[in-house]
Amino acid sequence: MTAATARATARVRATAEQPAAAERQRPALRVVPRRAAIAGRLPFAILVGGILGAGLVALLLLHTMAAQDAFRLHDLQRQAADLRDTQQQLQVAGQQLQAPAALAARARQLGMVPTGSISFVKLRSGRVVGVTHAAQAPAPPPSPAPSASKATAGAKPGASSGSGGAKPAGCSHAHCRPTASRP
Repeated sequence: MTAATARATARVRATAEQPAAAERQRPALRVVPRRAAIAGRLPFAILVGGILGAGLVALLLLHTMAAQDAFRLHDLQRQAADLRDTQQQLQVAGQQLQAPAALAARARQLGMVPTGSISFVKLRSGRVVGVTHAAQAPAPPPSPAPSASKATAGAKPGASSGSGGAKPAGCSHAHCRPTASRP
């Protein structure tokens, strides 16, 4: 045997003796009852359940708020449409009041009469340009006929006089024209 083989054999013997010595020093092993893993998993499960529950409640609240906002938006849109309609009606009424026929009718109610001539005043010089003529006063309205006054005198107070009674002077409407009495 050579020296290298002797050394290798010695090493094998030494390693074989070492585990036996380590086994002698090691304490005896025994089976320990298993700890309950449920205790460690229970708080985690409660935490996850709480997070999911809070998420569902938050989602429900957000959905409810969105629905309320949708109803409020619908109500505001309807209100805006109503206001647009009112504005349009007021604009039409204003345009009707500014119409030439309406202005002429209001001028007649105030006692104004149309003139046949037109003249202008130059503001810089204060000079009147054009020919001015005085307007002719309208003829006084005819006095009501005695039969018409009797018809209105016999009527109940607050009742409409219908086709009888005093008519506005100068009105050209069919219901304002005097009617001929029938025999």
